[in-house]
Amino acid sequence: MKKNIVLIGMPGCGKTSIGKILSEKINLEFYDVDKYIEEMTDELISSLFKKGEEYFRDAESSAIKEICKKENIVISTGGGVIKREENIKELKEKGKIFFINRPLENIINDIDTDSRPLLKDKKSNLINLYNERYELYKKYSDVIINNNLDLHSVIDNIISNINR
Repeated sequence: MKKNIVLIGMPGCGKTSIGKILSEKINLEFYDVDKYIEEMTDELISSLFKKGEEYFRDAESSAIKEICKKENIVISTGGGVIKREENIKELKEKGKIFFINRPLENIINDIDTDSRPLLKDKKSNLINLYNERYELYKKYSDVIINNNLDLHSVIDNIISNINR
């Protein structure tokens, strides 16, 4: 396999949890784009958002470019990575993109909106983000993985789709 495995989807869909377990299971290095941005900028995501969403998106695009120089890795992206086509181009160049499609009601029931800058204090913001982004996730993904089962079933489904 010469491709990266890229996970996209809504905040709270399971990208990071799935990515960590998947990378261990198939013995590839794992990159969480948000953590990478925090290390790269020496600032928390919430602090970057305080400077404006565009400021954060610029940092995100820089991080994507850096991470995409690597091969044979698992990448968990932030939920808004699809807002810039340049990010998707970078990710697709060496990667296969998996949309982790988790039912919105499941996300709403267990996401901590207070820790997510774009969802701060309002679950209705999550619904708005879902409506704004869902078609983009579908458009940019190579494979749609439904996350309505246990994580290990989801991961097995990704593994079976990696080399197709």
